[in-house]
Amino acid sequence: MVSEELARAWMSVGSIIARGQGLGTQVADGKTHNELMSRSATGDWVGAIALSEPNVGSDLAGIEATAVREGDHWSVSGEKKWCGNALAADFIQILVRFDGDLIALLVRKERGSFPDGVTGTPIDKIGYHGIVSWNLTFDQVKVSVEDELTSFYAPAEGERVDPDKGAFHAVQHGLNIARVQTAARAVGLARAAVEDTTVYLQTREQFGHPIGDFQVLRFELASMAAEVEQARAFYRQVAQSLDAGESVERETAMVKLLASEMAVRVTNQAMQLHGGNGYSRDYSVERYWRDARLTTIFEGTSEIQRRTISNRILPRSPLE
Repeated sequence: MVSEELARAWMSVGSIIARGQGLGTQVADGKTHNELMSRSATGDWVGAIALSEPNVGSDLAGIEATAVREGDHWSVSGEKKWCGNALAADFIQILVRFDGDLIALLVRKERGSFPDGVTGTPIDKIGYHGIVSWNLTFDQVKVSVEDELTSFYAPAEGERVDPDKGAFHAVQHGLNIARVQTAARAVGLARAAVEDTTVYLQTREQFGHPIGDFQVLRFELASMAAEVEQARAFYRQVAQSLDAGESVERETAMVKLLASEMAVRVTNQAMQLHGGNGYSRDYSVERYWRDARLTTIFEGTSEIQRRTISNRILPRSPLE
C-alpha cells in the first residue's frame, strides 16, 4: 500500500520499498539473518539484484557469470546488466555459476561506491529516472562463503525441479515479493493517470464545454477507473496470501501480469484523453506512461509471467 501511494507520485521512489523488503537476507546463519532483516526493516539494508546479463534476460539458465571457491571466499567474475540502484545500495545480490550449477551470493558494499573488482556504467533509459540502472563488470570480486544465499522455496505439487534451477529458487521468495510490489507500483501509476485525467476532463474546454461533458470520454474514464480498482483488490489479496506463508508463485505471476498490462492500457488512454498535451512534459501523464511500460518488463516480462502461470495449470511442455 505504501508502494502504491509513493508510485502514484513517482514510481522511482516507490521502488525503494521493493528494494528494502527482506532482499539479501536469506543467509544460512540465523543470527545474521535476523540482523539483516532488522536492518532491512529500518531502511539500513537496501540492495540491488544482478540477474540479467548482456546476453541473458528472461532465460536465467543461460547465466555465464562465474564463482570460483577459494578457501573461505568466492571469487566472482562476469558481466551483469540492468542492475538498478547498484551504486546507492548496501549490497548486490548476484546469481552466478559454480561448477555448472547456479548459486546466489551477497556482495556487500558501501553506499555510493563499488567494491574492489566491480566497475559500472549507467544505462541511458527512456524513463524510471529516479533510480540509476547499471551495466556491471565483476573481476575476481571476493565474497565470503558465509554470504551464499539459501532457499526458502518449496516446489508446487507435481512440479519437476531440474538441478539448474536450485539457486533460482534461492531468490524465488524475493521475486514473489517483487512481483506484488510491481503490481502495487503499476496500480499507483494507473491511479495517478486516472486522477490527473479526471481533473483534466473538467478543466480542458473544447467546443464551448469541458471535454468531460462528452459521453464517450466519460465512458473511457469509467473503464480506466474500474481496471485500477480490480488490480488493487487482486494485489492486496495476493499480498495477504504471501504474508500468510502460502505457496503463491502462480498468483504473484498473475497479479504482476494483469496489473502491469492494465497500467500500460490506462496510462496510454490517459495520454490519449489529454490529446496533444499528453505528449508534452507540461503534464505528468507522459511520465506515467513511460514508467508503466517498464512494469511489463522488469521482475520478469509479461511473457515469463504467462509461462509461470501456464506451467502451474498444465503439465510442463516437452519443448522446455
